[in-house]
Amino acid sequence: MDNSHYYISRINEILRANPEGMTISEISSGLSMSRNTIGKYIELMFQSGMVDVRSVGKAKIFFLATKIPINSLFSYLSTAILQTDERYQIKNANVSAADFLETKQEQLIGRNILDLLTMQGLRQEVRTRIISSDRPVVFASDVELMKSERKRLIWMTIADVVMFNGTGGHVFVLEDVNDWKEAEENKNRYQALFRALATETADRVLVMTPDLTFSYVNPEYAKICRRGAETFVGENRSSFCDPHSLSLIKDAVAYVCAKGEPYRMIFSMQEHGDMHWFDERLFPIPDNKGEVHEVIGISRDITGFQEGGTAQVLLSALMDMLHEAVITTTPAGKVLSWNKGAELMTGYPRDELIGSSALSIITPELNGGRDLVMETSSGENITSLKAIIRARGGRKKKVFISTSPLSIQGGIVSGVCIVIREH
Repeated sequence: MDNSHYYISRINEILRANPEGMTISEISSGLSMSRNTIGKYIELMFQSGMVDVRSVGKAKIFFLATKIPINSLFSYLSTAILQTDERYQIKNANVSAADFLETKQEQLIGRNILDLLTMQGLRQEVRTRIISSDRPVVFASDVELMKSERKRLIWMTIADVVMFNGTGGHVFVLEDVNDWKEAEENKNRYQALFRALATETADRVLVMTPDLTFSYVNPEYAKICRRGAETFVGENRSSFCDPHSLSLIKDAVAYVCAKGEPYRMIFSMQEHGDMHWFDERLFPIPDNKGEVHEVIGISRDITGFQEGGTAQVLLSALMDMLHEAVITTTPAGKVLSWNKGAELMTGYPRDELIGSSALSIITPELNGGRDLVMETSSGENITSLKAIIRARGGRKKKVFISTSPLSIQGGIVSGVCIVIREH
């Protein structure tokens, strides 16, 4: 008969009553037990961390350890943990284990853990592997068990340990990983879907970090440099943009990361010596906390050849035929286009204003503090507003200004159109 619990509890009581510590002889005298018996169980208690020892001369003083027993910590863990003896009879189980096995803690003690798991669907070949004499000291495997009448994937770890009384035992750690597995499968499924769609589309698709470092580009984007798509990963988009377009892209990505909202922009960019126009939509990829660490970009070349010339050339020619100044900007006010009428009215050539702020011309200070670009970006239309603009050389001109938001799609304003007429 194993009397270790009796002896250890008696030693524990006398040491608790003497917190300054006692020698083996003092414990033996106080409990009326032999020194050999006390020495045996003190050694077991020391190995298990229940007592500590300090030397005073040649004497060894034993006292209760101030450490928290590891079994006490198990109750604070969300993972199911059970401790068994060599025969797999449960000796200790935390609250999570009781929840996992859908019973009460006290009803687990003394029951065979393998029988309980078999009732929940543990396959016989796995049970045979667990009790095999040649299995590793630490054994881990995924198993399917029934929980609340539902099959769940469980990650099971079994470690052979030494119990506090010196005998062998086992610790079972059971973790429900079914949700994680399903999430991982869904992630892989959607990644495969995204890559398939991105590969087949004629648009340029890319994924980049807030600092514009590529983590993915599709084959259509890779055609820019006539190289493999995988070679772009880790490179920065700034290497493939002219200064004007790069400034617009940086601002757009910063907006998407800060606001967590999609953004749409239209910009021009030189490619292989030719001017191209792109309609680009940016979408945030938020993490579980809602923070944006990556952005998806879908870029469409809208230079588009039409019968009789490109659409962009025809539109540009049409705008230059107007006497009014016609300006388009981003929602933040950066100038995207500037027609001949704007050049004549302000004295600023197109190349000098593209990429600069429209507020340098339509200044809030000259118009009662009103920021007409910001008002329009908020969805407002302005019609024939009497205003003052600042022309080249600081000259002030009285004009009529009308504005309207551009490309409202899903509530997203991708730009502002400004028309200025002479007063």
